[in-house]
Amino acid sequence: DEISSNLRETLESKTMRLGFRQAFSPRSSLIGNFTYRDLEETEKDNPAPVIAYEGKSDQEAYSAELSYLFRAEKFNVVTGGGYFDIDGQDNLVITTQDIIIPLPPPLPPQVIPGSSTTISEVKDVKHANVYLYSYMNFLHDVTVTLGASGDFYKPENTQEEDQNQFNPKIGITWNPLPDTTIRAAAFRALKRTLVTDQTLEPTQVAGFNQFYDDLNATDAWRYGGAIDQKFSENIYGGAELSKRDLDVPYFDTNDLINKTSDWEEKFFRAYLYLTAQKWWAFSLEYLYEDYERNEASSLAIKDLTTHSIPLGINYFHPSGLSVSLKGTYINQEGSYIRGRDPFTGNLIIEDGEDNFWLVDAAVRYRLPKRYGFITVGVTNLFDEEFQYYETDIDNPHIMPSRFFFTKLTLAIP
Repeated sequence: DEISSNLRETLESKTMRLGFRQAFSPRSSLIGNFTYRDLEETEKDNPAPVIAYEGKSDQEAYSAELSYLFRAEKFNVVTGGGYFDIDGQDNLVITTQDIIIPLPPPLPPQVIPGSSTTISEVKDVKHANVYLYSYMNFLHDVTVTLGASGDFYKPENTQEEDQNQFNPKIGITWNPLPDTTIRAAAFRALKRTLVTDQTLEPTQVAGFNQFYDDLNATDAWRYGGAIDQKFSENIYGGAELSKRDLDVPYFDTNDLINKTSDWEEKFFRAYLYLTAQKWWAFSLEYLYEDYERNEASSLAIKDLTTHSIPLGINYFHPSGLSVSLKGTYINQEGSYIRGRDPFTGNLIIEDGEDNFWLVDAAVRYRLPKRYGFITVGVTNLFDEEFQYYETDIDNPHIMPSRFFFTKLTLAIP
């Protein structure tokens, strides 16, 4: 219901990356990376017959990173730092056309003249970081991760505030039995101003991701535990539970000041993989997501709960031909923010729920001498219609309509 049929967006990005690696010894190496990006985005919309919006955003960004790796028999160390400088300017032009109000003769029609307003904002964000991670395995079958990082976030010419933050990291990986792995972690992270969403800093602690596509300068703690079990040569399973507590910065348009809002995210995943024989493989998963947000700063949702159960079957033929079929059951319910009441200014919150099945299928052929694959497939095979809120719009999990694709993957020796 909120789709803008007249909205048109364009994005043009030019990126240059230069990197190097210096190995001082088999146990010691230095990695460097420099990235430059020039980004231009435009947006045009006509939400009403007499109103038009035209926005343009130009951004120029630089980043430089160094990372040193040292490997010993009982411990490894990764340390480094980076500097990021992002300059940009946003321009928004709001245009209204003349409004003609007819009056009874002989009075002439009344004309309300249109106008054009330009809003400009210059942004200059500088962000530096340092980090140290140590991976110690002094005890048999136990690896302990201890580390810390520091972020120094300095936005200029914006309404954001400077933020310096210390981020402790701790994780443990334990193999009490040869086929059993237990993992746990607790750590803090600040949403970085990454130029191309890439960094040399380790992105996970004990298998738990620490960097997400949050709003810039979001302060996040994550706690998690998991167990991975190999039941036999053909059966593998496990479960993972984690929670994220976030302090999200936002600008309060009512009080005209910067504030932070508490968000909470919970995740649970269980999985079981079975290789029945050389030609067949089966998978069963259960995914649970629960989001709770402060409605004053929320991005369209107040709370959201999603259950999904993917079931997969894969067939592999010695000739190089393989077929995959996956059916996913999804149940989602939540409270959605639909705008504000024009008279009271209060948020309009609407509850919604839907459950549905999606089926994906693909056929893949392995090229001779393992030079790659040719894949032909379709997602949402039966063109199922549903109501679903995507929590990660940059990496959508499902397609809203039937989607055919073909893919060529090459592995040239």
